Amino acid sequence: MGFWSKIFARGAKKAAGPRLKGDFILFAVKCDKCGEEIRINVNRRSDIQSLYTEAGEKGVAYTLKKEILGRKCSNLINITVDFDRNYRILSRDVSGGKFISSEKEKG
Repeated sequence: MGFWSKIFARGAKKAAGPRLKGDFILFAVKCDKCGEEIRINVNRRSDIQSLYTEAGEKGVAYTLKKEILGRKCSNLINITVDFDRNYRILSRDVSGGKFISSEKEKG
């Protein structure tokens, strides 16, 4: 990648998904019932469970199961996210809401 490519790549739009900040992974969900947007910080060291796979084994290495309750209503949002060894998302599922773009987290 050349010098100018690096300069212009900084302004490129990032893909939707969680952002990693230190030991925390940031997620944003929207409630199906009231439309409230909720941002949560997931601690990689305490909130995510290790699946204790073999050292060279591919696939899911960590999983997250989280219940989220907003401030506007009593609708419970459940998320399940599977990660590889580098905390890249392999699959994600949500009930009671939907994932929203992490671009909204910047504001």
